[in-house]
Amino acid sequence: MELTQATVNDLLARLGPADDHLYLPGDLDPQALTDLLDGRYGAPRTLVLDGFTDPTADESRGAALLAPFEGRAVTLRAWAYGDQWIGTGTARDGTGMERPVLVVARREVPEPPAPAREGDADVDWMERLTRITGWSGPARRPGLDWTQTETRLGAPLPGD
Repeated sequence: MELTQATVNDLLARLGPADDHLYLPGDLDPQALTDLLDGRYGAPRTLVLDGFTDPTADESRGAALLAPFEGRAVTLRAWAYGDQWIGTGTARDGTGMERPVLVVARREVPEPPAPAREGDADVDWMERLTRITGWSGPARRPGLDWTQTETRLGAPLPGD
C-alpha cells in the first residue's frame, strides 16, 4: 500500500467519526503512517512503546484508543484532533501477528469558558489565560540561598 495524504484521508474516512480501528496490510510501514499523521496533526503522544502502556494514559490522554486492542498494542502514538483521538502504530491481531493499525476514538472536549464578565477588568491577562486554558503552573521551587549559589558559581547573578 502506497502511503500518501490521500490514502490517509481514505483510511480515516473508512473509520468515520465513531470509535473504530483498522488492521492495515503488513507491508505498510507504520513509521511512514506516523510521519504523515505527524505532518498533519503535530507531535504525537506516545501511549504504548514496546508493549508498555504509559501509566498516565487516561480518558483525557487518549486511553480510549487502547480499548480495541485489549492489551495487544505494541506501539501506539496518539493525536488529539477536535472531538477525536487518532492513533497509529502496531498491535497483535487475534492470531498474535503484529500488524500496523489505525484507530480513532471519541474525545471529550471541555466547554470553553465564558467570556470575560463585567468586573473582570481588574484581572490581569495571565489570570485570564489561566482560566481559559485550565492550566496550572508547576509547583513553586523552594527558596534558594542566592548568596551560597553565587559563591558556588564564583560569579554574581543578575538581580532579575
